[in-house]
Amino acid sequence: MPAASRIEVKFEKPGVKKVSAAWVKKIVHFVLRAEKSRRRSVSVYLTGDPEIRRINRRFLRHDYATDVISFWSEPENLTVKEADYLGDLVVSVETARSASRRLKLPFRQELARYLVHGTLHLLGYDDKKKKDFNRMHQRQEQIVTRVTGRRPMV
Repeated sequence: MPAASRIEVKFEKPGVKKVSAAWVKKIVHFVLRAEKSRRRSVSVYLTGDPEIRRINRRFLRHDYATDVISFWSEPENLTVKEADYLGDLVVSVETARSASRRLKLPFRQELARYLVHGTLHLLGYDDKKKKDFNRMHQRQEQIVTRVTGRRPMV
């Protein structure tokens, strides 16, 4: 049986309206449970577009803001004490807010989508090839629907 989740949440700026660390942990924990992950430790950093752009440029050589970046941890590079560590998520709250307005969706639903998407990447899902994209998108929307109680994005 997998260990309890250890999800660390940090906000670049405190006071993101309608978002608490407990809510973020609930979303990530839900994905880990739904996917039956044995590795249950994740770090989540919620930030804005300037910071995620800086991180994207520094680590991935992409000079633009994005919605979510996943940095997974290779199990063979971990000590026994760290073996439960899955990786890091960096999420742009600013992009989620803009997209939710543009798509006419609730902000928390869009932010949950980014958290689910990033966690699925940590768990090995890929979206580069069409077949993989479709599989990941379908699973993502199933989880978003279950965790938010709202209909999936088409």
